[in-house]
Amino acid sequence: MKKIVAPFLLFMLLIITACQSTEEQEEITVWSFTDEGEYAVEAFQEKYPDVKVNFEFIPDSQYETKLRSALATGIRAPDVFALEAAYLRKFIDHPSLESLSDAPYNAEELVGEHYEYIQELERDSEGVLRAVAYQGTTGGFYFRRDLAEEFLGTSDPKEVSAMIETWDDIFNLGERIHEESEGTISILPNSASIGDVQDARVEQPWVVDNELVIDQAKIDALDLVDQAIETNSLAMLDSWSPGWVASMQQGSVLFYPAPSWFLNHVLQSNAPDTSGQWGLASGPAAFSGGGTFYSIYSEGENKELAWEFVKHYGFDEEFLQNLAIDESYYTSHRGANEGVADEISSDFLAGQNYFEFFNEESEKVDSVVRTAFDGDIGEIYGDLLGSYARGNFDSKEAFWERFKRDVQTYYPELTINDGI
Repeated sequence: MKKIVAPFLLFMLLIITACQSTEEQEEITVWSFTDEGEYAVEAFQEKYPDVKVNFEFIPDSQYETKLRSALATGIRAPDVFALEAAYLRKFIDHPSLESLSDAPYNAEELVGEHYEYIQELERDSEGVLRAVAYQGTTGGFYFRRDLAEEFLGTSDPKEVSAMIETWDDIFNLGERIHEESEGTISILPNSASIGDVQDARVEQPWVVDNELVIDQAKIDALDLVDQAIETNSLAMLDSWSPGWVASMQQGSVLFYPAPSWFLNHVLQSNAPDTSGQWGLASGPAAFSGGGTFYSIYSEGENKELAWEFVKHYGFDEEFLQNLAIDESYYTSHRGANEGVADEISSDFLAGQNYFEFFNEESEKVDSVVRTAFDGDIGEIYGDLLGSYARGNFDSKEAFWERFKRDVQTYYPELTINDGI
């Protein structure tokens, strides 16, 4: 009988122990539209081995709709979720995003390490912190060193920067380069190069008090596009088109104004044979583009653990330095970036210390107020600006008339006044 009971008791003990182990393991679910979060999940689980992180990568085309539904109904809503800068403002004032400013999170004590322009995006319309960034999206003018040597007489980034301090500088060079190359080389790929930089100069969002506002920087962009066309400065290659991608490998465009992530996710992947032929310079204005942010579901049952993950991803300096080194990833965290700047350079950029470059530019990027309308209205404006550059409008007046009509169609609740 003892021979039977002893194994039985041992068996029961193993079951109880396994159940206790399962019960003790905490879990959170994280949603994202990009798989790059897997690096953070792996690092987080190394630090918290008793935590299970269910990371769900949802294709970008489905993500916003699926997330909106989950947050509205609470059905299978994630504990933590990513938000892209293009639609961040649509979500940030919603009560489903947990306030992180006060106890028990006290994120205000940490967020000061993020660049000012990023902090503006992390806060809702009342200034409450509801999203945390890990990515620095500061921009610069990526340039082909071989073309710079040929047409500018130098490929030194500081010397190149001194030659493109204003749009007039750029268009004067563009006209000369077009002539000297017999039309085979352009200084900029498209009108978006102008629009993206000008977007950093706006002083007002697209909508104020439910009324459409057209900032002077947006008005000026049309004049700049006119100037670019007159000087043959644009290659007329739509962003993300096959021709735009091919131009990087072919060397038919000198400058590509773009954010930090352009290096890894666009240049290196689309023009691998051009390693060592690129540099980074500063242009007429410091700017940024895109970005990914993480928020906590306010009705979730695992908010404390969710915060540990978000805090780790956005504020843990050691993790962010590892992310910067291992993934060549420019972060949102000033201290992390400064701590590794001396040891990070890029062979693709001919050894240029690009973290040092972005650290300087990040302090110059102006904080710009955004609203829930900005993403969609900005897209309408950008598409029409490209159409304007291709000569599809008879006048600026026709452009603005079409722009207002399209905005009114998209947002019938807005007040849209005559004139600019």
